[in-house]
Amino acid sequence: MTQKWENLLFLHWPVSKESLESTIPKSLEIDLFEGEAWLSVVGFRLSELQIKPFVQIPWRDFSELNLRTYVRDHAGRRGVWFFSLDSSDLLAVVGARLLYGLNYRYASIDYNQKNDFIEYASETKLKRGGIKGSISSSSPAMQMEGEMAKAGTLNYFLLERYRFWSKQTYRGKLSSAQVRHRPYDAVCLDQADYQGELFSCQGFEEPNQDPHLIHYCKGFQVEASAPYWAFGIAGQANHK
Repeated sequence: MTQKWENLLFLHWPVSKESLESTIPKSLEIDLFEGEAWLSVVGFRLSELQIKPFVQIPWRDFSELNLRTYVRDHAGRRGVWFFSLDSSDLLAVVGARLLYGLNYRYASIDYNQKNDFIEYASETKLKRGGIKGSISSSSPAMQMEGEMAKAGTLNYFLLERYRFWSKQTYRGKLSSAQVRHRPYDAVCLDQADYQGELFSCQGFEEPNQDPHLIHYCKGFQVEASAPYWAFGIAGQANHK
């Protein structure tokens, strides 16, 4: 599966490890940077989606807004655990829930981007009194050329993640998949705003401070693998 991610906006907050430990599967552990765990809200625009072998099917561009933390497995592989992923494309929501087991939610997402301003404002649709969440930033730095993060820095820890885990309810098993793309060339912004219920609907306290760190990236082409359980099924089929 190939796609393009554009106008990525990241808002990051440090949180206690203890507040997260009970919210992820036991086969994963919270990944820490200098003793701190992190929660991030990420908004981006997805375009040029192609799913093999159905590459002729046209997909319209859509927006996503997610809440995530940073984890690793017992083999030391680092990645991301998503608490929620709001998407404005219903077919993408259904497909991702079935294929990956991710907690996608169908939402109305207002996307606004002009010059130095960017905003993602989401409200879920399939629950009465939808869950709201919005992030925005207005900074001239968005027009600057980004830099690749150096290994060992907080920027690298938060951005350079190429694996995610999920748990499918009907299979009851943990699975992972990978994304492939060039390294992030993000810029750090000095101002951003978050409002909503993305944290509280997952049992966390809503942030009472501005984000500790803000990233913006213009975007790149992405390739995403199928979940690893699908490779297992294919392998079994090939041996029949």
